Amino acid sequence: MYETDSDKVHFHAELRPNRSGTLRGIHILFGFLLFVFLPTGVIFVVVGAWPVFGFMGAELLLLYAALRISHKRGGMVENIWMTERRVTIERVDHWGGRRQWSFPPQWLKVDVAARSGRGTCLRLRSHGRTLTIGAFLTAEEQDEVASALRDALTGFGPRTA
Repeated sequence: MYETDSDKVHFHAELRPNRSGTLRGIHILFGFLLFVFLPTGVIFVVVGAWPVFGFMGAELLLLYAALRISHKRGGMVENIWMTERRVTIERVDHWGGRRQWSFPPQWLKVDVAARSGRGTCLRLRSHGRTLTIGAFLTAEEQDEVASALRDALTGFGPRTA
């Protein structure tokens, strides 16, 4: 396929949630907790408080499950591409499901609005349609993305001719 000037990508951004932990780090933490909890649980069994051992094991399993779920959700990604004809947003959720939206760049409005009690949200609006992107970003990161999008959109104002 040949790329024309109108298909040339003028702007691209990839948005990902910030996850400081890796799968290896989760396994190291879990190994350390096993190293601490196992002897402690055995001591409780020896002194006759055997139900504590089961509860400690349940706590470890729930903690491991929560850490794995958090790590899996870190796999979400949102890509933004801007060509002369359209702004395309593709969202890949943590299960691998893909969704895609397109807006004409000439009429696209970018704003960061306050959410009720939950900080801010970055919204793209055009022709009565609104899409919230980067919900996992901090307020500062949302402002940065909004500013970069606005700068990239400057040359795409409404055309009269």
